[in-house]
Amino acid sequence: MMLFLFFINTMKTFITILLLLATFYNIYAAENILRIKGNISGITNDTLIVQLIDIETSRMTESKTCRTEGGNFDISIPTEKVSYLAITYKTLSEGKTTKKDLSYIAVPGEELIINSTAEGICVEGTQFYNDYKQFEVFNKTFQTKWRQLNLDFASQRDMPGANVDSLKQVFSGKADAMRHTISEEAMDYIRKNPSSEISIVMLNNVFCTDIDHASTLLDSTARNGRFKAYIDFLVKKAHTDAVRLKASKTIKEGNFAPDFTLTDINGNKLTLSSLRGKYVILDFWGSWCGWCIKGMPEMKKYYEKYRDRMEILGIACNDKEPKWKAAVEKHQLPWLHVLNGTPDDVTAQYNITGYPTKIVLDSEGRILKIVSGESPEFYTFIDERVEGGR
Repeated sequence: MMLFLFFINTMKTFITILLLLATFYNIYAAENILRIKGNISGITNDTLIVQLIDIETSRMTESKTCRTEGGNFDISIPTEKVSYLAITYKTLSEGKTTKKDLSYIAVPGEELIINSTAEGICVEGTQFYNDYKQFEVFNKTFQTKWRQLNLDFASQRDMPGANVDSLKQVFSGKADAMRHTISEEAMDYIRKNPSSEISIVMLNNVFCTDIDHASTLLDSTARNGRFKAYIDFLVKKAHTDAVRLKASKTIKEGNFAPDFTLTDINGNKLTLSSLRGKYVILDFWGSWCGWCIKGMPEMKKYYEKYRDRMEILGIACNDKEPKWKAAVEKHQLPWLHVLNGTPDDVTAQYNITGYPTKIVLDSEGRILKIVSGESPEFYTFIDERVEGGR
C-alpha cells in the first residue's frame, strides 16, 4: 500500500513538473514569436512573403509565405531578437499587377496588425506597434517634403537656359538643411520620450554626426532593454556614415590619400605609406565581383609592364578570408593583397560605393585618378602617366 501511495505521489510530482515545463515552453515560445495579421486590399496572388533580415549582417534569417483570403492574412514567424521585417505582395489595379514591399522592425513577442485604409497602409497592434505609428507619421511628413524638393529641382532644371551646376549647389544646400531639420526634430522627440522604444527607432532619423549625443538622451531602461543590440548597430553605422561623409569631401584628385593599415595575405600588417616611392594603384575588389575578376588579365599585363615603377595593392572588400585567398591563388594575382576590415574599414575612409574602384596615387601618396568600374580609361591614364614619367 505504501509503495502504491509512493508511486501515486511520484506520478503527481512528475505531472506537475511536465505542466510547469509546458507552461514555461509556451511562455518562451510566445516571447519569441511575432504575429502578423490584417487585411490588404487588391492582393492578386493570394500570397504574402514575410522575411526577417538580420540587422548586423543584412542576411535573411527567416522566410515564410502566407496564403490570404479576400486580402486577410494571419501568420506567426519565429524571432529571438529585434530584426528588420520585409513583407512582399502583389496587387491588381486597373488591369495592372504591381509588386509592393513593406518594411518594419520585427520585435519578438509583439503583434503587428496591417490594414489598408483610404490614406494607405495603417499599422497598429500591441504597444510597440501602436506607438510605431508616430514614427511612420514623422517619416511620411518629411517624405512629402523630399518629394516636393525633388519636383522643384526637376522643374527648374528643365527650364530653358537653366544653369544646372548652379541649381545643384542650391538644392544640395536645401537638402542639407532639411537633413538637419529632420535630425533636430527626431532628437526633440527622443528628448521628450527617453524611455520609449520608438525613440530608439527614431535614431534612424538622426544625422550621423549627432548620433552619440542622441543616444545619451535615452534613459537606461531603453538603452539596456531588448533594443540594446539595435542601438549599438545604429551608433556603429552612424560612425561609418560620418567617416564616409568626410571622405566624400576629401577623396579628390590632388589630395593626399589617407593612410591605413590592414592585414596582408601572409598575416602581416601592411601600411599604405610604406609603399611611397612608386606609383600605387589601390584596387578595391572582391572575389564575388564578376567585373573585378574580368579585369584581372589586363591588370596583370600592366603590372608586369610597369612593376619597377608601380605597385598594386589589392583591397578585398566584403570578402571572407578563405574565399579571398582562394581567388588570389586561382587567378594568380602577383601583387600585394590585404583584406578590408582587419582592423580598419578602408571603404568608408575612401567612400567606396562600387566595385571595382581603382585609385591611382603618385610616389608621394597624392591622388591622381579615381576610376569606377572596369574602364579602358584607367589603362590609358597609366600609360600616359607612368610611361611618360609624369
